[in-house]
Amino acid sequence: MNRNADPKLLLGLVIGAAVGVTIGYLAATEKRGPLFDELNEMIGKVKDGFQSAVSKFKESHIHEALEDAQVIEVK
Repeated sequence: MNRNADPKLLLGLVIGAAVGVTIGYLAATEKRGPLFDELNEMIGKVKDGFQSAVSKFKESHIHEALEDAQVIEVK
């Protein structure tokens, strides 16, 4: 087993647990409504940005593929 992976795994678990505890605490307080509204807005922005990036990526690759395609004449 790779010894370098063990500290990274442990760090990831600790960070994940800290984030989970923080979200759980904030969700249990009276600030839950505004917090979830902000999170939903942020998730919407990330989703829109991701979809836009995917669209641009697809368009650029389709354009490149069309430029690289060779036309074969059938006799």
